[in-house]
Amino acid sequence: MASELKTIEQVDSILDEVNDAFFDIPFENSAYQTEKFVIAGSITPERAYRTIGLRMSNRIQALQEAKFSMANYQIDLDEINAKIEAGRLNQYDLRREDAKREKTKGEMAYSKKLINDAITELNVLYKHFKALPKFTREQFEAGERRHFTERLSRQDVLSANQQSLINMGEDTDALIAFEESASGFGEISDEQLAEWHKRLTNIRENLNEDGQCAAPKLTVFATNNG
Repeated sequence: MASELKTIEQVDSILDEVNDAFFDIPFENSAYQTEKFVIAGSITPERAYRTIGLRMSNRIQALQEAKFSMANYQIDLDEINAKIEAGRLNQYDLRREDAKREKTKGEMAYSKKLINDAITELNVLYKHFKALPKFTREQFEAGERRHFTERLSRQDVLSANQQSLINMGEDTDALIAFEESASGFGEISDEQLAEWHKRLTNIRENLNEDGQCAAPKLTVFATNNG
């Protein structure tokens, strides 16, 4: 086929090719974006936990809606096919039902792609959800001052690009270190959380003249949950 598309019929003919080519390419967040800018971009573990919960709830709701939409699409197809097979439609109704069938098939194909995107992102979020401890409401509220102090301090002296680069580097490293330290805790005590925040120093204050973070490496918690 010529590389230049000029008619609706030509566009229709490449629909399956395009759907197949981009099925696994995310049309929303990539896994990298989710980890660096959605989760690690939350800066503190408590905020990352909240962000994960919000995004997971959104993805689960979208998947629930997609599940019911797919069921309705299939009902529509079954009904259309039954009408056509009954042989009682005039030529105009037959053409109308055939057009509805093709439209429904196209909508189903695109919905399958969006479902695949949502499940892929949900897997990324769920992995971090399981790695983080379960914070109490009191622990979350206690962490809010640290979160906003750090965020506003960065905004005061760093460009948006510099903040994003920190999300990609130091914030991600800090989050992973926290997840590894808290692995298997289920819940985390106030004492363990306080010890962590002593090590989660203000990254902005540790930037050198080249804009690189010179913060010390983070150590791990004791292995008990006392």
